[in-house]
Amino acid sequence: MVVTYEPHPQSVVAPGDAPLLLTTLEEKVKLLEKLGVEETVVMNFDQDLRNSPPEDFIKDILVDKLNVGELVVGNDHAFGRNRSGGIGLLKQAGFQYGFELEVVPALFLNGVRISSSHIRKMMKTGEFIETIAMLGHPYPLTGQVIPGKGRGKNLDYPTINLKIDPRKLLPVDGVYSARVKLEDKNYVGMLYIGPKPTFGEVDRSVEIHVFGLERDVVGSQAEAWVENWVREPKSFSDARHLREQIKSDEKVIKHMLQSDLS
Repeated sequence: MVVTYEPHPQSVVAPGDAPLLLTTLEEKVKLLEKLGVEETVVMNFDQDLRNSPPEDFIKDILVDKLNVGELVVGNDHAFGRNRSGGIGLLKQAGFQYGFELEVVPALFLNGVRISSSHIRKMMKTGEFIETIAMLGHPYPLTGQVIPGKGRGKNLDYPTINLKIDPRKLLPVDGVYSARVKLEDKNYVGMLYIGPKPTFGEVDRSVEIHVFGLERDVVGSQAEAWVENWVREPKSFSDARHLREQIKSDEKVIKHMLQSDLS
């Protein structure tokens, strides 16, 4: 069992400083299921929970409600009012209530400590390969398929447009390879994040040309797993040059994902 919070605690403690999410709740639950977690408990993080003394959290939640037998936490874990509870208190509580405590040491990659804050920093600076390495999985982007303007179709590369949770951290603008799940079917495709400078549009969007998709899926929920950065956005003089670039992107991405296309 995994216990997590919704919304992100920082959005309650200091709303103005709340970080954008690496995983939405839906994405987090799916990732945990893939890891073999049998049950995920989602606690509503509100002012009452924020102000709960750590001793009460242990007794009322961990012991009385969850009947904890073994507790696993990170080495920098803190909880309760003003983050006043820590490893020392959990060890004492383990002796008192009869549960075991396992403290997971910090993980490092190439000498750098893996943390959500460092991963966010790399995402924002475009270090996508390093981001994926630290996450340990492709970057998830989940959203509802919404109507677009049909420009992709006119270029012979129709796309699905995704409505992404505004709290979600998007990778830097560019073209990426991605695996896509739509209506319980798996696909691969090329994903674009950013504005459309060729058409004078400055708003960022997320759209995917899904290889082999030949039906209308507007209204469906799409699950994309972003794997590789291909190139940065470019502005083209006309649609013909843009189409030529997309065709080149297609070759690159199909080569990247050839095992899934054979």
